[in-house]
Formats: sequence, structure tokens, C-alpha cells
Amino acid sequence: MNRRTSRTRRVLVRLLAGSGLAAVLLYTEGQWESRSGGLMLVADLLNQPELLIGGALAALIAAAWLSDPRAAVRTATRAVTVTAGVVFLLGVLAAHKVSAAETRSREDAPAGAERALVVVHRSYATGPGPDERWQVLLESGEGWSARRWSLADIGRRPGDARLVEASWTGRSQITVVTDSYRRVFNLDQDSGEPVEAR
Repeated sequence: MNRRTSRTRRVLVRLLAGSGLAAVLLYTEGQWESRSGGLMLVADLLNQPELLIGGALAALIAAAWLSDPRAAVRTATRAVTVTAGVVFLLGVLAAHKVSAAETRSREDAPAGAERALVVVHRSYATGPGPDERWQVLLESGEGWSARRWSLADIGRRPGDARLVEASWTGRSQITVVTDSYRRVFNLDQDSGEPVEAR
């Protein structure tokens, strides 16, 4: 192998390894912004485990194969084992996700502000665990600064409550009613952050 080919290979290995690391960092940021109050667009764009983690693993495996050929077999064997485990886990999660029929309802705030109450309803095929789940969300703002807050996650466990109603009950107040409790959230006028009334 001549010097030019060796240098090209080293550059390619560094690019692949850097791309894999960048994909993991982007996914981590997407996960962080998926928390309650996180940036909505960043979460929607970057919380993509199948795409970003799968791409990172592919880039790192390719980098391992192109690096030192003697160490490549050992590194690739480990990477394939990890990849198989991750692919299996993602496959299980994706199968559960795909089996849910999802509907969304959206109700803009009566105050006319850039706020909306969103209810996501998922119905799952019969199987272990709950067969219905509701997420009650508040979306506030627009563009890159838009944020999403989680008000309630109902039906996560067997025997959990069922959503009866989630609605605006004032210009900056949201009430969530289930068959076992009632929660009222008042929105901060400046930040739009929901604070549960006590």
C-alpha cells in the first residue's frame, strides 16, 4: 500500500469515526430536548434512534474495518455483537410502536396566544400491558423557540386511569380529568410554562 492510499484511508477512518460520534451527540441532544419543556423542533428532528444510532454504528463499524486490518476483525466482532443487541432492542420497540393506532387532537388557547393543548391517544393491539395510552401536552411558541410540556401521561400501566377530558378552562388554564383524578394547570404569563394548581 503506497503512502497516498494510506493517508486517504486514515482520513476516511477519521471522517467515519467523527460522523459516528456526531450522530450519537445529535441523538443525545434530541433525547434531552424531548423532556417536558424542551425545544419541540429539536426533539422532533433529532430524537430518531433508528436513524442516528443505526448510522453511528454503521460508521463506526466501517471505520473499524478500514483501520488496522489485524485489529479490525476483533473490533468488528465486538461491534457486530453490540449492533445485533441494539437492532434487536430497536426492533422490539419499533414493533410495539407500529402496533399502536394513533390519533391527535389540537385545541388552540382561547387567549389567542401561540399555545395549543394537544392530546395524543394511542390504541394498542391486545397483548401484555395497557391497551390505551393518552399523552396530554402543551405546545407553546413557534419556530425554533417553541417548547412542549408534558401535563399528563395516562394509561402507562395496567389498571391506570383513563382520560375523560383535557381542555382549556380559562384564558391560561388547562384542566385534565380522568376517571380517578382532576388536575388543573395555570400557565405562567411570561414563559408559558404550566404550573399545577395546589
